[in-house]
Amino acid sequence: MIASPAAVASYWHNLAACYPALRWPLRPSSEDIRFMKAEVAKWVAAHSESEPNVLLLGVTPEIADMQLPAASSLTAVDSSMAMARAVWPGNIPGKRQVSCGNWLALPLQESACGVVIGDGSMNCLPYPDGYLQLAAEVCRVLSTDGIFILRCYIQPAVQERPDDVFADIFREPIPSFHHFKFRILMAMQRSPRVGIAVDEVYRNWADRNIDTRPLTSRAGWEQSAIDTIELYRDSATVHTFPTLAEYRSVLDDFFDEISQFKVPCNLGERCPILVLKPRHHHNA
Repeated sequence: MIASPAAVASYWHNLAACYPALRWPLRPSSEDIRFMKAEVAKWVAAHSESEPNVLLLGVTPEIADMQLPAASSLTAVDSSMAMARAVWPGNIPGKRQVSCGNWLALPLQESACGVVIGDGSMNCLPYPDGYLQLAAEVCRVLSTDGIFILRCYIQPAVQERPDDVFADIFREPIPSFHHFKFRILMAMQRSPRVGIAVDEVYRNWADRNIDTRPLTSRAGWEQSAIDTIELYRDSATVHTFPTLAEYRSVLDDFFDEISQFKVPCNLGERCPILVLKPRHHHNA
């Protein structure tokens, strides 16, 4: 079941309050940003005759703050003004602005953008229908030779078992609570079509009554990070995690994949950045 709009709005409103406590892989790394910046610069250099518009799906501050080529401007679209107020680095007239809107009905004309960037954007949607709708809408607003830079959260080909992820808390060093939370979300998902309700993850965590003191002392986890699990409590929000093959089965209907980038670190293989170009017949 996918959450109602009101429930989703409440989740993102609460997320805004604890966003500063989040870290990679739930936020892009400096390596991710360098790659995105280089891809945008490369595209702009190849289209020097235009003044390219960059669309950001959401208000990820690391991407909003990314230094863009002088001729370009960035517009961010997010459905949560609470998120925008909490993390948006500020509008710059003629260079950077944010607006409230629905990604599946973007407030932009056809072929309005040369570059679209998304950070885990599709994983907030139902699979596969929401993915298909967003892919079609991105194609609509992209120019025929534009690019879609998408950081994906992907389920590994061999899915982990939830009990194994919990056991790893004490069996091997997991770098942070964010790494753990990322893994347990994927491990508890029954299928990408069903997704995983975040409240179900909270209940599993709470029912185990884990003493977090050794985790902050021995594993070095930050208590503020562990506390972010409370965001999941009683939330109807559902996330979806297809495998890369399942992702591509949707994207291939609309895009050709140009390149892929993975951060060379723990869980980097689960957060690839895909660079995609639209198939022309979808922009006709």
